[in-house]
Amino acid sequence: MTATNALYLLIEDRIQRDQLKLPGLPETAERIREATINPDTNLHDLAAIIQHDTALSARLIRLANSAYLSGRARAESLMQALTRIGLRRIRTLVVAMAVEQVFNPQNDIVKKYADKFVRESRDIAAASVIVTQHLHERGYCNRLHQDVSLLAGMVCRIGVAPILKIADEFDDSFANPTFLNQTITHFDRSLGVSVLEHWRFAPNLIKVPYFFNRGRFEDLNDPLVANYCDIVHIASLLTGHSQPVEGAMTLAEYQQREIIPVQDFWENESTQKRYQALRTSLS
Repeated sequence: MTATNALYLLIEDRIQRDQLKLPGLPETAERIREATINPDTNLHDLAAIIQHDTALSARLIRLANSAYLSGRARAESLMQALTRIGLRRIRTLVVAMAVEQVFNPQNDIVKKYADKFVRESRDIAAASVIVTQHLHERGYCNRLHQDVSLLAGMVCRIGVAPILKIADEFDDSFANPTFLNQTITHFDRSLGVSVLEHWRFAPNLIKVPYFFNRGRFEDLNDPLVANYCDIVHIASLLTGHSQPVEGAMTLAEYQQREIIPVQDFWENESTQKRYQALRTSLS
């Protein structure tokens, strides 16, 4: 039995026996989610939780100072950043910024894969925001929120995490690109759905990992019915991170449905400037 088949069969067997250990939501994100359920929670309470995660604190300050939140005065502290973000938005953005912490392998080969998928997720998340903003500018999909689009992009490859965890755990046997590529291709979509169900995500996000590289061909007729699955798939196409899949929707088909313009939307200098700035703020 090849190493590729061994990993594939190991994961398949654990799934069938309901013994595949899924990653938990990062601790800070889980604590923030629980805290925001309490109506008496205030910004000082949230800051007290987040300040212990220095990397997350730094990323939230950077995001607060970006064009994404349109701040004029520079936020110098975590509290200033949270004040700018606002109590209602903190939960979504903290989860979005913290989620990549589940990719933390020790093996060098597995770490390269983890870093690759984190970079791709950031690219897709930034592009998802740009696509959502563009739809809003055209008067479409006002029910979709750019923060949730950002989160959707950040979790679209989360199904890779349990695969990389097993590869890292048994790196002597499984830490090689041959088996990783095949196993990820087969399992990451369904595992992504399982992880988001495990994390108790809202129904409008749970299917994002499943559709991120194919779209919803049967259910999408015009911009009015676009959802986060469509936003993330468009973003993956625009950024070049969607692998060709039989039956997947193309950019031309999204253009035919008037979800994105036919002419020069993504190549536009202003669009690219906003996209690159948001990518930087997510790094």
